[in-house]
Amino acid sequence: MRDTLIDTIAASANPDAVSWLRETISGLSENFEKRPFYYAFSGVSRRFDKAATIHSPENPLIDGWDEYRAARVALLLVLAEQDKEVFLETFFAVLNTADIREQIALFSALRWMPHQEDLIEPAVDGLRSNIVDIYDAIALDNPFPQQHFTDEAWNQMVLKAIFISRPLYRIAGIAERKNQLLAEAISDLAHERWAAGRAITPEAWRSCIGFLDDRIAGDIRKMAQSENSDDRSAAALVVSEDSSGVLEDLRGALQPELESIESGSLTWHTLGKTMEEKLVRKSLT
Repeated sequence: MRDTLIDTIAASANPDAVSWLRETISGLSENFEKRPFYYAFSGVSRRFDKAATIHSPENPLIDGWDEYRAARVALLLVLAEQDKEVFLETFFAVLNTADIREQIALFSALRWMPHQEDLIEPAVDGLRSNIVDIYDAIALDNPFPQQHFTDEAWNQMVLKAIFISRPLYRIAGIAERKNQLLAEAISDLAHERWAAGRAITPEAWRSCIGFLDDRIAGDIRKMAQSENSDDRSAAALVVSEDSSGVLEDLRGALQPELESIESGSLTWHTLGKTMEEKLVRKSLT
């Protein structure tokens, strides 16, 4: 992964900066020392362009990262090769003094770091940040939470995603980690918002499939009757995946959406992408 990152950075970054990164990584690989690593990790900001992004369509996990993040993760992959004591001491020392962009790199690198059991607590703590980009580095396009979070931590992460309008389809394991307590919490949140005249993202109902008690089934019926096409799409997706049969009577009302599901043009991914695009457009107006 380290070579992939460096080669991807080299395609667009300043050649002098790339040469510095290659030489620094080579030196640290041969003889790792903490202080030079600290200087290099911080020094990325003096050599690369924070506004420039890298492009790697064949590797969507890193496609669109800025140069700062990519270069720092490449350095962290050298740190990952060190013994446990050096790795953990250095990782936490950097995290404890990291600025926003440095934290983003550290959390983005979690999926490739060793000794992951020791990194769960800082990842959970990081989700408490009010900086959306830090939240995104942990929660979106990152398999770490799916693999390591308890149900409690997972549920808190998903509920926060709903609160701050993050795209749920980009949370790795969003379908696999659904659970009863999360489904109930989503229903509670939906009722609070509806009582206040507000909406809840249609994506949220994906985490309720398999937990359709009377109340949640009623919520899906409400979505099926909505004037909002995205709500109806979500209701149809729930109906299409529900094996209990409690919502079979909705199939007639949701026939157009169910046909779209059958054809493959409507999925949770396409719905989530649509919601994300709408949020982006709204933020630009």
